[in-house]
Amino acid sequence: MPGVHQQKAKQPLNLLLYKLNLNKRGMWQILAVILLALIHGTANACKPAPGYTKFSPGIQDKNQSHSLVIPKANLALIKRGYDDGNGGSCSGNGVIKIQFDNENPVETTGYRLKVLSGSVFGNYIIPDFPVMPRRDNFEENALYFTWYDGGTKIREKIDLVLQIIAVSPAGEESEPYLLSIQHSGGKLNE
Repeated sequence: MPGVHQQKAKQPLNLLLYKLNLNKRGMWQILAVILLALIHGTANACKPAPGYTKFSPGIQDKNQSHSLVIPKANLALIKRGYDDGNGGSCSGNGVIKIQFDNENPVETTGYRLKVLSGSVFGNYIIPDFPVMPRRDNFEENALYFTWYDGGTKIREKIDLVLQIIAVSPAGEESEPYLLSIQHSGGKLNE
């Protein structure tokens, strides 16, 4: 008797709902509150792609050895983020652009980066693996690093020394180059 068995199965649920004083509408309201609680929070809707690629030479590249010179780099840009009130924009992201001269072959040279001194900030935006310019941007020969910098009206000072070592596909390394990255901080867009 399938109908009787189904009736018995529904009885404990109805009894529970009765004891909790819930009906179907009340269950939907509780579910909506739980759902809103799970999705509510602060979110940064802008997540730009990294401005670099992991340096992982192919097998054919590893057999090509080329001499490396000390990489000459300059700080081409520091853009500080700000809150424009639009949660979907990227205005809150800061950007650091490091531009390289073309002494080493762009397509087959990676860079090992390490923060030697200065703010802790650099340790979480600088990757701990060798990187190279993005393949779709070889002509520029630059690395971009982004971080969330918006949300307050005052920017922290940036003062760090970055060690840059060129790496060949065979794993050979150049002498280090030291790049000073500084920004005075202060009010927005200074």
